[in-house]
Amino acid sequence: MQLTQPMIRFTSTLKLTSLLLMAGLLVACAGPARIEQMAVHDKLSKPVSEELKGSIGRVEVTGGMETNPLWASKVSSDAFQRALEESLKANGFFNPHFSSSQYELTADLLGLDQPAFGLDFTVRSNVRYSLINKKTRKVALTKVISSNHTTKFSEAFAAAQRMQLANEGAIKANIFQLIQELDQFKP
Repeated sequence: MQLTQPMIRFTSTLKLTSLLLMAGLLVACAGPARIEQMAVHDKLSKPVSEELKGSIGRVEVTGGMETNPLWASKVSSDAFQRALEESLKANGFFNPHFSSSQYELTADLLGLDQPAFGLDFTVRSNVRYSLINKKTRKVALTKVISSNHTTKFSEAFAAAQRMQLANEGAIKANIFQLIQELDQFKP
């Protein structure tokens, strides 16, 4: 059987379309880190001390980046701030009534160390936290916390989704370490 010119074009087009479809499945679009996946809802094993209960009235986050769907998942300042507020509230530290609180918390996302490629993605988050006394404006506690999270290939086929899950896990682990630090803090 001899292939005609239209059949050759059709076969080539079909191969190219299949190849592009498979590449699209592997790449997918990058999604931003989700608040509900970064927030720490696990309560501490013991109740928050009365000195720190509801003592943080404002949270300010800097250093986050918006996600470009064509590139890699990132963590925005807004999403990180909301996850941090939810986590502090769930653990008894956050007081949404700023006027009756004693402290402000700032979090500067110094960086997300993300892999360029691979099967398993490990992301490291580095955040500088500062607990500031509202009246004196003095820093009561400052701490740089580094944490990482690995998302395995078996957890998500698409690389973009693995990166998103690794980002969320790294920020969640970071917030969890902050909550442990706050639990040990003596004003």
